[in-house]
Amino acid sequence: MKKIIILTCLFVHFFKGYALAFSCNLNKYQIGKSLSNFDEEKKIFVYREILNGIGSITIPIEYPCKETEANGTIVSVFFINDKVVRVIFDNQIMKNRILFNIANKVYNVGFKKNQKILDSNQPEQYAVEKNNIYYLYANIKGINENKGNFFELFEIVDKKYEDAANKELLKIETQ
Repeated sequence: MKKIIILTCLFVHFFKGYALAFSCNLNKYQIGKSLSNFDEEKKIFVYREILNGIGSITIPIEYPCKETEANGTIVSVFFINDKVVRVIFDNQIMKNRILFNIANKVYNVGFKKNQKILDSNQPEQYAVEKNNIYYLYANIKGINENKGNFFELFEIVDKKYEDAANKELLKIETQ
């Protein structure tokens, strides 16, 4: 009987972990996608030019995913020359490391968790570079008076444009 319960729990856990990948289509949130892929979002959410030639749109993950374990996550997409150059997932609500799961299950990044860091309640940070794209993950937990607070971030960056905003700001300063 214990074996059946354990196997059932493992099956439920396995299925639950992959439910996001099957019910949430994040295909357009990829480096190189065209701004025209976001025409619907531009009608509903604010698209703005944050710096000369750099545009941005921020949406809740519930828009592309409807009901998901990642509810409360904010997705910011940045464009240069009408192409996606950066995608940032920001979670400050769900403490289930959902962005780590999105990185590995949806984007196949291959982050490996460091259990020693998790056990010691230290900030968790990982970086992977694949095909000139940086994948960055951070899970920062509050300490002392901020205990209980946390900030989880998953970022996808086109290496070619990683410093584009800084370069634009420098141009503005020198004018």
